[in-house]
Amino acid sequence: MKTKLYTLLITIISITNTIIAQGIDFPDPPSQAPIGGLELLIGAGGAMAWRN
Repeated sequence: MKTKLYTLLITIISITNTIIAQGIDFPDPPSQAPIGGLELLIGAGGAMAWRN
């Protein structure tokens, strides 16, 4: 019974050390780019809707 406990403890410590050594960090937020020509798309959609 003690060997299972020791094995589990050593495994948990090894996995924890490996994860910490990797330097896992949160990803950077994505950069927000402006949508160019959105007004033209809205205008074209409005013209098509008016025409039909």
